[in-house]
Amino acid sequence: MMRYPNGGCSRNHSCNTTLRNSGNVFSEPLCQTPAMNCCPPPMPCPPPCPPCPSMTGPTGPTGPTGPMGPQGPAGPMGLQGPIGPTGPTGATGATGPTGATGPTGATGANGVTGATGATGATGPTGATGPTGEPGPGLTDATTFVPGTAYLQGDLVLYNGAVYRAGVNNPSGTPGTSPDYTLLTATQTGPTGPTGATGATGATGPTGATGATGATGPTGATGATGATGPTGPTGATGATGDAGAAGAAGATGATGATGPTGPTGATGATGDAGAAGAAGATGATGATGPTGPTGADAPTDMLNAINASTQSPGATTNLTFATTAAQEGTAITHTASSADIELTENGLYWITFSTTASAGGGASPPVTAEFKLQQDAADIPALAAENTLTAASDDASMSVTGIVNVTSAPSTITVQNVPDNIDYTNSSITVLKIT
Repeated sequence: MMRYPNGGCSRNHSCNTTLRNSGNVFSEPLCQTPAMNCCPPPMPCPPPCPPCPSMTGPTGPTGPTGPMGPQGPAGPMGLQGPIGPTGPTGATGATGPTGATGPTGATGANGVTGATGATGATGPTGATGPTGEPGPGLTDATTFVPGTAYLQGDLVLYNGAVYRAGVNNPSGTPGTSPDYTLLTATQTGPTGPTGATGATGATGPTGATGATGATGPTGATGATGATGPTGPTGATGATGDAGAAGAAGATGATGATGPTGPTGATGATGDAGAAGAAGATGATGATGPTGPTGADAPTDMLNAINASTQSPGATTNLTFATTAAQEGTAITHTASSADIELTENGLYWITFSTTASAGGGASPPVTAEFKLQQDAADIPALAAENTLTAASDDASMSVTGIVNVTSAPSTITVQNVPDNIDYTNSSITVLKIT
């Protein structure tokens, strides 16, 4: 392209020319790539450049299409947008806050202390406070757990007996620690002598060792197969498709957004409504004195034992030689009797424990089995059995449960089921719950 001093242009030839005008030198390739630069009015554009015959050769053949050019530069930034319209009038502002309370006036001077008045009459005695929580009863007894921080008066069950904690956080174990008081009792009879050990049978002779069989011969190794021929080379794959054309140049950036219009004026503040006066709070009445602590809950319990060995026949009840402990009248027992009498309606907690062994006429294995009955009827779930596999075996057996008496009096018994079973250290404890 040739550029003229007046801003005109021509795009017809490829001459290299230096132009001078009023001392200004314009030196650049002239009339190169076809293009167009308009000359600003009112100057007219000059005629095209004259041909340069000494530099222009004959037209050659059309060359191959050149590669795609690089991505063009980003377009120029757009013009600034027009100023936006004025925004709408803002909403009415919120009610202004209530003014601060004025300062408190100064405290007046103390008046002269008047003479002490006469003592008033003694007021009436206040109403009796609520009854305190009942003290612990035997129905609250729980199984002893070492390390538990029991409170004074808590009841625990240990080895079939009931103990009361005499102090808070007692130490040791019930029965050996002075921190626990025994409420029921169990007795353990002397341990019988250990039976003599039977003689060891003679060892049988060792059988002769059989002869080792002969090892069979090793088979011959098979011949190695011949190597197969190499397979033919696969055909060349087809040529892949030409790559996709390059991406077009990026679009120029969007012009800047015009400034936001001014915010409308704030509406006038509305008047605050008057606050209603708060009613005066009435004086709190005086608290009456706490009533006295209620008495301990009534307790009815009984513990009967038989430390000696007894051998009841089949379907015969076990007896209890001694009433070791008793409180109240709802549960009774006569020494050496099999019957535990419940004389009042209500719920009763019962636990029974014993040690069973094979009797003299038994031929192990035998099964020791007993069941608790109420008025000669079996009590569900209050039964136990254990198989004794040798004459020297013994088994510690126990059951615990609750019975309901709806038509007192009612009789509790422990019945032995099979024959030839001995029972030692039998103990039954009954507590009335309700």
